[in-house]
Amino acid sequence: MEAHPRSVDVCVIGAGPTGLMAANWLERLGVKAVIIDGKAGPTRESRALGVQARTMEIYAQLGVVDQVLAEAVPANEMRPGVGRTSWSAVPLDRIGKGLTPYPGITILEQHANERILADRLVTRGRPVRWNTRVLSVQQDGDRVDIDVESAGETRETLRARYVIAADGASSPTRGQLGIGFDGQTNAKVFYVIDAQDVHGTDSGINVRLAGDDFLLTFPMSDATPGARRVRLLGILRDVPDGPSPTAESSGPDTVTLDESRARAALDTDFGVTYSRAGWFATYRVHHRVAEAFRSGRVFLAGDAGHVHSPIGAQGMNTGLQDAHNLACKLADVLSGRMPEDYLERYEAERRPVALRLVATTDRLFARVTSSTARARFIRSRVMPLVWPVLVRLVPRGPLGARIFGYVSQLRIHYWMTEGARVKAEALRGPARARRRDPVVGRRLPWIGATNPGEDNHAPLASAQWQVHAYGPRAAGQGAITAQQYDFELHTFGASPRRGLPDGTVVVVRPDGFVAVRQRVGTNRHGA
Repeated sequence: MEAHPRSVDVCVIGAGPTGLMAANWLERLGVKAVIIDGKAGPTRESRALGVQARTMEIYAQLGVVDQVLAEAVPANEMRPGVGRTSWSAVPLDRIGKGLTPYPGITILEQHANERILADRLVTRGRPVRWNTRVLSVQQDGDRVDIDVESAGETRETLRARYVIAADGASSPTRGQLGIGFDGQTNAKVFYVIDAQDVHGTDSGINVRLAGDDFLLTFPMSDATPGARRVRLLGILRDVPDGPSPTAESSGPDTVTLDESRARAALDTDFGVTYSRAGWFATYRVHHRVAEAFRSGRVFLAGDAGHVHSPIGAQGMNTGLQDAHNLACKLADVLSGRMPEDYLERYEAERRPVALRLVATTDRLFARVTSSTARARFIRSRVMPLVWPVLVRLVPRGPLGARIFGYVSQLRIHYWMTEGARVKAEALRGPARARRRDPVVGRRLPWIGATNPGEDNHAPLASAQWQVHAYGPRAAGQGAITAQQYDFELHTFGASPRRGLPDGTVVVVRPDGFVAVRQRVGTNRHGA
C-alpha cells in the first residue's frame, strides 16, 4: 500500500459509456476526479448503438456533438411490418422536428461513443486508468477508501469524497454495498448480429413480426463502401427456456448457439440475408432496478442501477443521463453552492425514471415475445390491420410528437422538490398530479424552431445556473432574479408554443432542467 493514498473529489468506477460521461462532466465542471476500469481498454463490440435526442443535446452541451454527428448514421424513419412485408415508414425526424435540434435517432455504436468520450479525457489530461481492478470500497466518515490493484501487481488506495459506481449490471460495488437488484429475466434466448451486405430490410429502423418471432434492425456505418451493415436482433426458437434467474444472475447471460440457426430463421421468416457476421452473440434480457441508487457516499449509475430490454434504444441513453445528472449535483455540492442534502435529489429524480422505463419496456417486451394464443392472435391478425393505420395517423397529430418525446427522453420530468409533488397531489389528487407542469422539472424547451435566429440552448454550454427571461415584459424581473442569486442572465423572445410566453422568467440548472418558473404580473410560480 502507498503511504500517501491519492486523494480526489470523486472516483468513478467503470469506463463504459456511463462512467466516461460522468468523468467528462466532472472534468468540465472543474471537479478533481479519477476514472478506473479493470479492462485493458475500451469496449470492442458495438452493444448499444441508438443515441436519443436528449443525449445528443447533452453531447452538444459538452462540446462533442459535431464529432458524434460526423461518425454517426441517422435513423430518420421506422418501418413496421409483418414477415417479409414492410409498410410505410414513420418519419421520426419529421415527428420530432421543432422539438429539438436533433430529431430522429442517431446511430453510433457504443464503442465509438466510448472512444469519443475517452479521447476527450485524454486531451484534458484526465485519461482512464485501465487495468485497474477494484478490490474493496470502504466508507469512513467524510471519505471513501478504494483499494485497487493495477496491472495485476501494484496495489494502492485511492481516497475520494464520493464514488460513482458505473461498473455494469453485475456491479461488484453494488454487491459489496448490499443493495438489492430486484426484477426478472426473460427466459427466451435472443440474438444480436452485426451483419454485412444485408438484403431484405429497408433503410432506417425496421420492426417486423412473424408468428412467435420478431425482428428489430438498426442501420450501421459501412465498414467497407457498398457493404451495407445492419444490426439485427431477434428471438432464437426451439431453445429450452433458461432456469428461473435470481437477483445475482444480473449480468449478460450468454447462451452459446450456432449463428446458422439465426441466419436460417431470418431468411425463412423475414427474407433477410447477409454475407458475413462481424459480431454474433446470444443473451437473455433482464429487467431490474436497484433498490437504492445511493449508499452513503457511493452512488450507482447506468447498468449498475438498472437494466432492461433493448427495445426503444433506451439503456445507454438512460445511463448517460444518470451520469450527467449526478455529475452536475456533485459539482454544485463540492463547490459549496448547494448543501450536502442536495445529493438526495439524484435518487429522487433518476430512480423513478428507471422504474418507469423498466416497467414500460418489460410490458412491451413481454407482449412482443409472448407465446400465448392471445399474443399470437394479436401479432398475426390484429397488428397487420392496426399498424398501417397508425403509420398514417401518428405523424399527423399531437400523438406523434408525444410518442417522440417519450422515446427521445425529452419528456422526462423531475419533481424539483418533494414539497412540489405533495402539493400537486393535495391540490389535484394523485391521479391528476401525473399531469405535470409542461416546463418546470423538464429539460428547457427549445425555441429554435419557433424563434428563428434564437437558440436558448446555446447558453447551456457554460454548464452554470442561469436565468432566462422570455419577452420584453420579463426583462426587468429576469435581471432582478439573476442579480439576487448571482446567476447568468439570458434574454429571448417569447415562445408561447413552447410554454414560454411573454413575461416568463425561468431558472435553469446546469443540467438544462428548469428549476423555477415565474410569470411577471401574476402570482404563478412553478417548482
